[in-house]
Amino acid sequence: MAISEKNIMAIKLSQLLQQVSEHPQGSKQWRRAMHHLLIELQNLPGLLKSSHPDYLDALNQNLGKVSRDICCEFQPRSKSLETSLVHWINGYLYWRIKDLYSCNVKTSLSLDIPINKDGEQKILIDILEDTGITNPILNGLDRYIEQLEQEEIQCLVIKILDYLEKDPQNHLKNCYYPTNPHCHCQLISQKRFLQEPAQTFKQISQDLDISSRKLMNHWYGRCIPLLQQISSNLGYRKDNSLFS
Repeated sequence: MAISEKNIMAIKLSQLLQQVSEHPQGSKQWRRAMHHLLIELQNLPGLLKSSHPDYLDALNQNLGKVSRDICCEFQPRSKSLETSLVHWINGYLYWRIKDLYSCNVKTSLSLDIPINKDGEQKILIDILEDTGITNPILNGLDRYIEQLEQEEIQCLVIKILDYLEKDPQNHLKNCYYPTNPHCHCQLISQKRFLQEPAQTFKQISQDLDISSRKLMNHWYGRCIPLLQQISSNLGYRKDNSLFS
């Protein structure tokens, strides 16, 4: 008997969750598995939607929290893994959407605000009841907002590290020391951020047969500015650099 699309999705989600849980958080294997899991999660039918122009940013921030907490906090509450994941993610995504409309001003929360869910207009209180949240309050909103920056960076870091691994346009690989083509920004970045354990600059200089001074000049003079530009293109907007 043919396997239904829902069963195929359930198997895929289960496998990805298993892969994520098998590796230490932040490891190369964990980042790769989490990257694939987040791609599937953001396309799940039933996630809360909004016409707000910053909705995608809110979803991206929410996925950052998902990547951090899914292994320790998520527990299936129905026979359908997909449904359980949607309910769990929506429980957080609701507050993201609410924050979009608050305009950074603490106002009373209206539970009658309409939300588009699966193409159907519902009010928030009905959706919250579906997710198991029956008494939403704002007491923890301040602490919640303080976590936004950290969660957003977490999701962006996964994207950036994936870029370092693949370098799809060869921008990093083509940025090499003039007299040593093997000393390029992608390889140095991988040795610094993807290799476990990370290599020191002294070890890298020995591997690439280049003096530490030349390596450091190339890294800070050309690689760091290029990495900052790439991270900015991927959505990183903070003043402090992710790289050093």
